[in-house]
Amino acid sequence: GLYPAAPPRPFIPGYESSGEVIALGEGVTGLLVGQRVLAYHRFGGDAERVAVPAAQVFPLPDAISMQSAVVLPLNYGTAYVSLFRTGPVEPGMRLFLHAAAGGVGMAAVDFATRAGLEIVGAASSHFKRERLQTEGVKHVVDSRKARVDKVARQLYGKSGFDIIIDSVGGKTIPQGLRALRAGGRLVSCGVGSVSGRGILGALALVLGAPRLNTLRMLQGSVGFYGVHLLPLMDEPRLVRGLIERLIQLATSGEIHPEPGRVLTLGEAAHAHRLLETRRNVGKIVLRT
Repeated sequence: GLYPAAPPRPFIPGYESSGEVIALGEGVTGLLVGQRVLAYHRFGGDAERVAVPAAQVFPLPDAISMQSAVVLPLNYGTAYVSLFRTGPVEPGMRLFLHAAAGGVGMAAVDFATRAGLEIVGAASSHFKRERLQTEGVKHVVDSRKARVDKVARQLYGKSGFDIIIDSVGGKTIPQGLRALRAGGRLVSCGVGSVSGRGILGALALVLGAPRLNTLRMLQGSVGFYGVHLLPLMDEPRLVRGLIERLIQLATSGEIHPEPGRVLTLGEAAHAHRLLETRRNVGKIVLRT
């Protein structure tokens, strides 16, 4: 009951689906029964059948599997907006990724590698850190021990990172602002630190939320952004352009969306436990 965007319980979670069209509503054009499609929606996705407004459904090229396609809207969408809609991205820029082996993290690694960024990734387990190294992440640190501001000093001295993508929240925010070089930006796209901590953990996060010192940010010439895909999904022109762009990049092979793990719909509870205990690498996809 801690997620403010959720409808009253009971409800079906799931923001994205891929599959075949089994029926069309009255007046729907541009789609065909039997067509392979990708859809985004507010909840309802963890199901065998989903009713979705036609404007939120996208034809799926044969070059993209359904399991790969369903990784695109939320994970790749969040990573894309966090990187490319918050400021300039140029080869050689330094990027720090919290939770780099998670769903959004792996998507950001894919984009950042393609863009020629120098990536520093934080992950909680040896297995995750090894996986990041195989993905070409230049520096990999233990998220349980390493602070981003200390990592910046160790690697770059008085300089720092150009971009930090933070899906953890809490104390990592002020640490991250101290780890930016002039002109840098911190992008907050989640509060994973509250996962598994219950109502007391959520309350501690709210009460302990850092206050942004705008004067200090001005003096350091650094920026702070919040990225949450749900309100962006309420902007049809923006989200259609975003998902069409992601499908185009995946079709051309410029990005490589792949689920970290595929479980059956009947294993949904297990999938959530994997997320809550941070044992997943990449996105978990549920197959009906």
